[in-house]
Amino acid sequence: MKSLLAALMMMFLGCGFLCEQTQADPITGSIEFFGSAVPSGSSLGPPITIHFNDPWHTLAGAGVYSGVPFGVSAIFNDFDFTGNGSTAALVATAEPLWTFSFMGVTYSFDLLALTNGHTEPGSMSLSGNGVAHATGFDDTFATIALQGSGNNFSFEISTSTTSSVPESGVTALLVLGFALLGGHTLLRKWKAA
Repeated sequence: MKSLLAALMMMFLGCGFLCEQTQADPITGSIEFFGSAVPSGSSLGPPITIHFNDPWHTLAGAGVYSGVPFGVSAIFNDFDFTGNGSTAALVATAEPLWTFSFMGVTYSFDLLALTNGHTEPGSMSLSGNGVAHATGFDDTFATIALQGSGNNFSFEISTSTTSSVPESGVTALLVLGFALLGGHTLLRKWKAA
């Protein structure tokens, strides 16, 4: 009985220390944008600058972004990268890459790394990860995809989708703690029988 109480005490103390993040509100969902962008050249050449012709506009949202209507103006900031495909890398982070406000909430996304990048005269495709921000919510890891097609290096209709991925580490620790507690209880019952 003492070991069961000790295990429960450890679990509650550990949860009190580690579960502080579970009380916060992470950003969930995704947001899409449309607008025009012009890369400075082919990603097979020298460093590339992606120039965004502002404003861009919201297209559709889900989760935290579901109340954002079609057409809200967003500002995208230019960024530079080198390499091609999976070797693409940012020259410097883009903080923020995009930002907009709606109904008193300011939303933004910091692009911290590229996971893939390619530009050529008729198409553009980039993906990366970073941190999504929204007033009243915790900063949340997110991914982004930016793609478009057009004439030469002018992409009149490009889309960008940012998807937030809340951290699941604390939830996993809680499940592990309950599993260990259940295993300990079953072991004690088995030994007692």
